[in-house]
Amino acid sequence: MSLSKFSEIETPRQFLPIVQMAVERAKRRGAQFADAVISLGRDISVMVDKSSIKSSQSGWERSFSIRVFVDGGMGFASTNGLETHVVETLVDRAIAQARIATPDPNFVALPSPEVAPYVPTVFDPQVLTLGPEDAIRWASENIREAKGVYPEVIVSGDVGVRVSSRVMASSTGIMLDRKSTSVYSGFFCIVKEDDAVGSFADHAGARFLCDFVPTGLGRKATTRAMAYRHARKIQTGKTTLVLGPMAAHGLFAGLVHAANAESIQRNRSIFTGKMGESIAPELLTITDNGIIDQGLNSAAYDGEGAVKKIVTVIDRGRFVNPLHNSYSAFKAGVANTGHGTRTRGISHSNLEIELGDKTEAQLIAEVKDGIYLEIGSLDPDLTSGDISTHLDFAFKIENGELAYPVTNTMVGGNLHEVLMNIDAISSDYRYEPGNKMPSVRIRDVQVSSAGE
Repeated sequence: MSLSKFSEIETPRQFLPIVQMAVERAKRRGAQFADAVISLGRDISVMVDKSSIKSSQSGWERSFSIRVFVDGGMGFASTNGLETHVVETLVDRAIAQARIATPDPNFVALPSPEVAPYVPTVFDPQVLTLGPEDAIRWASENIREAKGVYPEVIVSGDVGVRVSSRVMASSTGIMLDRKSTSVYSGFFCIVKEDDAVGSFADHAGARFLCDFVPTGLGRKATTRAMAYRHARKIQTGKTTLVLGPMAAHGLFAGLVHAANAESIQRNRSIFTGKMGESIAPELLTITDNGIIDQGLNSAAYDGEGAVKKIVTVIDRGRFVNPLHNSYSAFKAGVANTGHGTRTRGISHSNLEIELGDKTEAQLIAEVKDGIYLEIGSLDPDLTSGDISTHLDFAFKIENGELAYPVTNTMVGGNLHEVLMNIDAISSDYRYEPGNKMPSVRIRDVQVSSAGE
């Protein structure tokens, strides 16, 4: 990659005149509201398959997009070109789309400009120095580590590096530029020994290189895969379920996703009609915090240019706040929480869970008969709350200890009941930048062997 392309990443403001020109043209063509974005990015990707490097790619991309509103109808168009005539043509195309689109009576306006009280740090210049050779080296080292545990292990996964920047202008006066970095690796390992098969997956991600540990995943995933051999069936009945950090985070992320204000307004969420009600014990408090320095999901502004707010979604067991974009906030007549995307979606950011006073080991030690789910998801239907899913990476708990892995195990029930049966949250946690991920214990969960 040329140095000039790196400079584009480092100085995105040079592209502001282009998005401003596009917005002004849209207004002259009859748009009441418009916003335009230029995105720049560099990606490095290394794929691992069957314990070998399958591919390595390094690419540069940039795109322009325009969103316009004419009498309540929306038009959207995008391209990879930034030449003036290309941008002007695209604006005219979006205007034409908006004029024939069905007007949305609930659309009011795009967000107005605000100054963010705090801008989190999400850009690490050190990531700019990385090349494909670094990603290849990390992937190769994880394969070597995995084979050091079990020579016949089958490893798949990927390593990725991304550097990106974005500039935005809107007809309401928003003018923003931002840049970010991220590094990622994830591996899935399978071990086979005669008829005994075990597998496991793990990942790591960070904004900053200093927060990223590129190796060790291969060794860990293979070691855990070895432990999942010789799985056994369990008896059907109600038991105690302990969710490890990754499994618990999946449950909490699903809850916050269900707090999407537009889904609630359309009666497509388990939280519809639940504002202010207790949906879990008092020990559960979940806060969405998108302005944590170096957080994986941090940013000062959302995809529409609205300032991100810190939102407590569940407070001591009560559902107290949904997440809004500009559309749902105007519709409800409330403040925008800054969780919008330019596709009119709503997305959560970093999650903070109030911690308990016992470690995960203590939570398990207090269980005479139960199941520990290490990774996976309860995968509830976020409209009805119904749960019916396999537990693929789980251990039987007997007399306070992890006894053996389980197979063909299903969990069923309803999310409302599961939440009310939470009886402990751990004091220790897995940390992923911006997210503290504790374990959770849930009493009286219905489990069964698949096929019974």
